[in-house]
Formats: sequence, C-alpha cells, structure tokens
Amino acid sequence: MKKKVLLIVALCVAVGLAAAAPLLKKYDDDLPDVVTDHLFHERIKTFATAGEAPKLGDHELLFILPKWVPKDATQITEKVQTTGDARLMRFTLGAAPLKLTGAKSCSGGAFNGVPQLDASWWPEGVGESDGRVDCSYEFQYRVVVRGKQVYAWTNGDRLDS
Repeated sequence: MKKKVLLIVALCVAVGLAAAAPLLKKYDDDLPDVVTDHLFHERIKTFATAGEAPKLGDHELLFILPKWVPKDATQITEKVQTTGDARLMRFTLGAAPLKLTGAKSCSGGAFNGVPQLDASWWPEGVGESDGRVDCSYEFQYRVVVRGKQVYAWTNGDRLDS
C-alpha cells in the first residue's frame, strides 16, 4: 500500500514538473544555474565589461568571449548550451570598432540557420539573413549590430580545420 502511495506521489510530482517546465522556460533568465542546467541544459552569465569575462586558463571556460568582441564592450550577456555548443551573446559597443573577418574566412560553408537558443533579452525577428557571418573563432557566428547593441549567435557549427 505504501509503495502505491509513493508511486502516485512521485508520478504527480513528475507530471507537475513537466507541466511547469514551459512556464519556467519563459523566465529562465532569472532562474539559478542549477535549475537551468538540469531542466534546460543552458546557463546565462552577465559581465559588466569584457575584462570581467573569463580568459583561457580560467575555470569557467563556457563563457570565454570570441576575440572579435572589443576590449571596451560593456553590458555583456551570454547564454550557452551546456550539452552542446549553441550560444547567444549581447553586448554594448564602446569606442573601439567591431572587427569581423566576414564569411570569406569560413571554410565550412554557409552559416546554419536561426538561433537554436532563445532569451527574453534577444530581439524579435533576428534571423538567418540578418547581420554578418564571422569565422575568426572556433565557431561560425552570425553578428547583428543595432546602434550600439550587438547580438551574436552560433548554433555550434565548428569551423573546418
């Protein structure tokens, strides 16, 4: 009898969590890492300046910025997939220009699609035909500049060596 009650309670909790997951996803920017890691396999970090972001050799390798992010970039927010290589990034430009190498440096072909990730801070309608492609980093990025705001994403398409 006790096993049946425990099974029913466990089943109710599982159904409740499954039903709540889409609602939680809408507000995942404000959830703790432990929740977003386990439920959505994503993590979000914010840095006031590019200097605060991790560098090679630091313990938090998920959030190393591509080299084309200017040193004086501010208000940096990154969302990364913890079970893959997709990522979204937003930052504000300073005085230094954004130096992208362009699609000509991509040996792997065309950029693959719209962002796989989403976030409350990601603008509506930014898609595959927006911005420019950059392949100066480990992954192909699509980069969109709107005024001083820069939005960039990769779906984890690695560059051919």
